Amino acid sequence: MENPHYVRINGVNTRYFDEGTGEPLILFHGGNFGNNDNIDLADNWDRNWPWFVKSFHVYAPDKLGQGFTDLPQTDEEYTMAAVIEHAYDFIRKMGLKKVHLVGHSRGGYLVTRLTLEHPELVRTLVIVDSATLAPGENPSSEKERSQMRRAKLLSHAPQPLLTKESLQWVSEAFSSSAEHVTEDWIAIRHQVAALPQSLEAIRKMSKLFSSLFLPQLGQQKEQTLRWIKEGRLKTPTLLVWGYNDPSAVITSGMELFNLLAPSVSRAQMHIFNKAGHYCYREYPEDFARVVTDFIQAARPTG
Repeated sequence: MENPHYVRINGVNTRYFDEGTGEPLILFHGGNFGNNDNIDLADNWDRNWPWFVKSFHVYAPDKLGQGFTDLPQTDEEYTMAAVIEHAYDFIRKMGLKKVHLVGHSRGGYLVTRLTLEHPELVRTLVIVDSATLAPGENPSSEKERSQMRRAKLLSHAPQPLLTKESLQWVSEAFSSSAEHVTEDWIAIRHQVAALPQSLEAIRKMSKLFSSLFLPQLGQQKEQTLRWIKEGRLKTPTLLVWGYNDPSAVITSGMELFNLLAPSVSRAQMHIFNKAGHYCYREYPEDFARVVTDFIQAARPTG
């Protein structure tokens, strides 16, 4: 992935990559602004990029407040709703229609919600290891369990967090193998971690995470799951999961598939064995092949 571009989305300077020809495929990374133990950005897709650009015009933006994209402009926009709106506005700004969406982790929630809100815009939907989207007994208790799982996983991480050593440790802890944790990937994430805006986001979220971000996400997630149960999701949908994901556990992925399968006539799930939260990086060529095959088979005939 080379030569990033920048575009202003409602005043927010937004970094993105694009390359290739063909139907538009948009890759949304995971995480959220103000994360104090890990960094996610468009470069997460660097191992998949060479494979996808053979078949598609591929876009990979830094989500709102992450990577090199500007922070939300007001405290009230430190929400998933604002992230989703920014992603939608990015697609419109690029002049894209009938897109293929791929989202990892919180990016998986983003692309699903965007598809539900704007079904006319989306041809296919790919959700990767998204505990944020997966149903639980109820959204509040599931959030608490997810936070506890993450805290336990990170309890032995090197201190201080967001150093190169810590980023390496966290990436490997969430993976089945360490081969995909490259020096270049660690270096760009460490660079982002040291940006003034990243430090500002951590400061903001220390106050807004529990008081605004999580409550808003919880309310929106309840609505999202209700919409899926009501059969509003019709878009061809592929779930991809790492069998050994320690954070978005496989049983959550199966619950999600069971929820959407009744109303999505073309719903499939692909599970990578010996793969963790970054299954798409651990098996980059295979992941690209699975996604490409799903998209090609979902194209209308005649």
